[in-house]
Order: sequence, then C-alpha cells, then structure tokens
Amino acid sequence: MNTQAQSFRRILFTDLRHIQCGHLSWGTPDGRRFGVSHPPEPQVEMHARPRYVPCGVRLAAQPARKTDPVTGWRGWGRIIHDQGMYRSWYLTVDGHALQGSGSRSQKDDPQTVEVVSVTSQDGFAWREASRCPISVPGQRGFDGLTFFIDPIAPPPERYKLIYCSRPPEAMGEALLAEYMRRPARYRDTRVRENRVSCFFVAVSPDGIRWTAVERPLMLHPGDTDNTFYYDPAIERYVLYTRMYRQDRRWVGRAESEDFRSWGPIEPMIWPRLDDPLDQDVYLNGYTTYPGLPEYRLMFPMFYHRFTERSDVRLYSSEDGIVWSQVPGGPVLTPGEAWDSEFIAGGKDLVPFGEGRVAIPYIGTPYPHKYPRWPAVFDAWRMGWAWWPEGRLCAVRADAEGSFWTFPLAPAGRSLRLNFRTPRGGEVRVGLEGVAGRSVDDCDPMHGDDPARTVTWRGQADIGALEGQPVILHFEMRCAEVFSVEWG
Repeated sequence: MNTQAQSFRRILFTDLRHIQCGHLSWGTPDGRRFGVSHPPEPQVEMHARPRYVPCGVRLAAQPARKTDPVTGWRGWGRIIHDQGMYRSWYLTVDGHALQGSGSRSQKDDPQTVEVVSVTSQDGFAWREASRCPISVPGQRGFDGLTFFIDPIAPPPERYKLIYCSRPPEAMGEALLAEYMRRPARYRDTRVRENRVSCFFVAVSPDGIRWTAVERPLMLHPGDTDNTFYYDPAIERYVLYTRMYRQDRRWVGRAESEDFRSWGPIEPMIWPRLDDPLDQDVYLNGYTTYPGLPEYRLMFPMFYHRFTERSDVRLYSSEDGIVWSQVPGGPVLTPGEAWDSEFIAGGKDLVPFGEGRVAIPYIGTPYPHKYPRWPAVFDAWRMGWAWWPEGRLCAVRADAEGSFWTFPLAPAGRSLRLNFRTPRGGEVRVGLEGVAGRSVDDCDPMHGDDPARTVTWRGQADIGALEGQPVILHFEMRCAEVFSVEWG
C-alpha cells in the first residue's frame, strides 16, 4: 500500500491514483492474524477479511454537452484561457486559414503567410487582435498548427507557434538523407523522397510580433493535431504527435531538453485489440485540468473507416507517459445537424462560465474523406463541448459499492463532495481511524450537488489531529462521486 500521505486541495477521480486496490487479511476465528511469511506450525484453518478492497464501483467517463456553433470562427484546434480572455492563433496562407488535404492554404507557391491572433471575452464573439507576416521562403503545404506559451524560454521566444510544412527543396534533400540513417523503428513510413514534411517554429515575445525560425525542429509528417509543452516535473519539453503504424494512425511522444534537439518519437496510444479493427487514433487532444495541472488528460478522436465518422474519448495519465482510456464509452459523438458525420475534439480544457469547463470541437455534415469542394470545407464549424466543473469522470456504484483512498494530508478542516444520486441513492464518507468520523457516523447524502459539505452527526470538522494523515472511506448506493475538495 502507498503509505506516503499526499496533499491535494482537490481530488478528481479520473483514474486510479487516489483509489486503493487493497488486500485480504488472513486470520483465525479467534482473532489471530498471520502474514504470508513463516506462519507458526501446525497449520490451522484461516479466514479472509478484505481490507481497503474496492467493491461494486467502477470509473465512468461522463458525456459532454454541446453548444451551438460559433459564428465566424477561423482558427483550428486550440483555444487557451489567458489574461482573463480566450485566445488563439492561426496561420493564413494567401488569406486562406483552412488547412487539410485539398485546401487552398496548401498551394505550392504561397505569396504571404501571416500569424493571426484572435481573442474573445465569452468564447463566442471573436475579434482579430493582431496580424503579423512571417518570412518562410520555399515552404509550402502548411498543416498541423499548434502553439503554447513557454514558461522557461527567454523573453523573445516566450510564445511559440509550431506548424508542419514542406521545407525548401535543397533543405529537404539533406534532411531526408539524415533521416534515412535512423533505425527503422524511428522512421515514419509516410516519409519518402517526394513527401518530406517538417516541424517549423515561429517565436514571439508578446504573441503579436512573430519571427519564423529557418531551421526546422525535426523531420516528421505531423499533419494534424500536435501538442508541445514544457513539463516541469521532468524538466523537458514534450511533444505528442501522429504516428503511422500498421496503416493506422497512432499517437506518439518525444522529449527535448532545449526545444531545438528532439529525441525519437515513441508509440504511446494505439488502437486496442478489443476495439473494432477499422479504427485509428487520429488526434491526441491533450490538456490539463484548469487549475490542477497534475491531472493530465487527453480527448483523442477515434476514426471509424467503415463509415468515415468519428467519436472522442477520455484518456487519463499521472505522468504524461502511461495513458489509459477511461471506461464509459465516447464523451463526444456526432450530432444531428452541422456536426452529424465527423467531429474532432480540440484542446485545452478552459473555464467556461460559472461552474463549467469546456474544450472547443469541430464538426461537419460530411464524411471525413468526402471530396473537398469549397462548400465541403466551408461546412466545418466550431462549437464547445462542456461539462459541469469537476465532472469529467465518476466513481459509480450501480447498486451498492465502497472504496478507500490512499493516505491523504488534509488541506482543510472540512470536506466538500461533488456527487449525484437518485432520490433512493446515498453516499457516506468516513475517515478511517478518526473517532466519530466513520461512515456509520456520516450523515447520509443524496441528490445532485457539486459542493456538499460532509457532516458527521451534524459536525462538519473532520475531527483529525493537525498533520494527521487520513484515509477516506466511501460507501455508496446508486451513486456517482466526481470529486472531493478540502474546505
């Protein structure tokens, strides 16, 4: 058992990091306990008693709710909440912003390439904040745009906009020769003599004035959703990008110490063997939870080749390396009108008004590979997929269930519970080993409440000594527990 008490102001149940798996304790009917090593002779009959073993509960990802489409949106994929407003950046190529196969922004001889900044106070009404031309001679076929604000960069490079494009011909030949000397496991099968694409970067001190960097970050065909960020836990930059294995799209990961030199791209998420065999993991949709960066999440889009439709699922990770799909099915599926055929989740999760968080998503009424006439491109729309705050995932008991947390260092003298039950359901919370604070002492809770203060026979104080680690014990009936917060 993990006996190191950790301190969290707020706990989200998006994976198993807070839930003990427990064990059986073996003893005799008269109360003697024996461990696994060197029990006394002679052998006697033993009986098991579960200790901290969860029972009757499961994790369940929660489906998103949708807004109507945003009018006039021209960006792609990522919106952040920064300086009290929603912000995004995108490229225009000869005035065209839409990217993808067949789009006018991928022409071979662009005359002007500009970085456009847009802002919004509410996520719906957007305005252009700035437009800056960048010099990218010889580049063409722009795609896979993303951006981030670098917390450790020198001031002139604090803002980074990364995109995928084909390099000038002479540069591409040299890069390809170097690339083909790599071991086969670190080469992408899409790369060949007439198909060389690289990650390029433009940098800015303020998100307004941009300078393109001539040398690419790496040769890689990252033509859709790419994530770059700095991870302070490992003191490395991290990239999530598309890979192509077994003729399917996967998600891969790479690291860099200085943002200029990158290690190999390693597989991270791929179609599971119990998924339908026509599926790709198309986008990564990486984010952290607003205000809680320790909760690393992804909203990967799964592409169904049999229908050319898609859905978006929820993945969770404690370290950004090992990822698990959260059970419960897709969190975002095609709708009935403007997003009826093909959808894709964006990033990041952002505050979205009182008591909500959201990601941008895009949708279209056309299948993914439908011939892309101008009207087909113009049919793409952006909307918001949102959840009540803290309710991305639940620990659910369909009937009766229980679970225990790992030891926690209390970050307050009370507990607030985000939960939901029908009228006949119930949740109780106890603090193991704290007198008067067991689940039997807990006043039962039912209903739908994002922040119910837990009480024990009318008392809200947790009753533990200052600095005393505690284990939370949950007893549930027909209930969902989403999160816990210390008060």
